[in-house]
Amino acid sequence: MLPTADTWDVLRGLDAKVAWHLYLMAQPAGLPEKMIRAVGPEFFGSFLDSWDPDGSTFTPAVREHYVESSVAAVDSIVADYRATAGIDLAMDLVDRDAGARLTMPVGVISQDWGSQLGFDAAALWGVWATDLTYEPIQAGHFMAEEKPAEIARFITALAERGESATTRATADSC
Repeated sequence: MLPTADTWDVLRGLDAKVAWHLYLMAQPAGLPEKMIRAVGPEFFGSFLDSWDPDGSTFTPAVREHYVESSVAAVDSIVADYRATAGIDLAMDLVDRDAGARLTMPVGVISQDWGSQLGFDAAALWGVWATDLTYEPIQAGHFMAEEKPAEIARFITALAERGESATTRATADSC
């Protein structure tokens, strides 16, 4: 996961092949939804097949539910992705150009795809966050399902940092 502007900056040329679906869903309303609905189970199933190649992350029933739920939400899913190439991107570019920064503790845990795609996720997030905790994890796309203990530990530690910062800020204002 990268900030929207950075995602589009990174996914160019041959590297864009890993995110072809982003380009499809970024197209004007109508055609992408029609195309995806025409082969919905295969479309969403293809991601599960490539992101979980040995099929060990989900039981067959959970996989079926994932695909059925995704097919039922095509319009919402496509609208969300379309926004990343439209209003979300425009807002990120304005913020980036203005030097806007996130001031709260920001935690980013990600697969180390950056080394494969030629970007440094910590450096990209560092432009946006003054208080960044970054941790790469050896996992596939479904990090929470594959590494639940590691994800829970990361989130707990980040929440504790946030609580500590709030406590300090409250004490400083008294």
